[in-house]
Amino acid sequence: MYPKPYGSNAYTQASMNVSPMKAVIMLYEGVIRLVSEARRADEDQDYEARFNAISKASKIIIGLQGQLDFENGGEISPMLHQFYDDLFMRMMQMNSRNSGPIFDDVLESLTRMKQTWVLVDEKMGNGAGAKSSSKMTDGTVADDMKTGISSASLSI
Repeated sequence: MYPKPYGSNAYTQASMNVSPMKAVIMLYEGVIRLVSEARRADEDQDYEARFNAISKASKIIIGLQGQLDFENGGEISPMLHQFYDDLFMRMMQMNSRNSGPIFDDVLESLTRMKQTWVLVDEKMGNGAGAKSSSKMTDGTVADDMKTGISSASLSI
């Protein structure tokens, strides 16, 4: 039996302690922190530290992508799948020369998506830990998510 990938395991661990929505938000915060660390390492020309931070962040993104529910996610799951694919490709480009603009693009996209998840969490009534019967595919919540994905799109 093979161990679960780092990102998937991180999601599983986080969702055991908090709501699944809060786990996603926390994972986005972790990816933002890791990409920021990679950027600092790049500026310091510490390419090994940059590679390691990008590798960890990429594993989390792959884990998030692996948790998408295409059966119940409506239009949102394929949109997020494409976003995560594009994000992963941009993260791989961070290990190249002149990657400053790529860091900016990725950090801006990650921040917008995290803000979208926070907004969706609040609208679903989970901000204070409350349970909600709302689904991501219902009305304004789905629209907010679609808008968030569109605004967070990466320039490839």
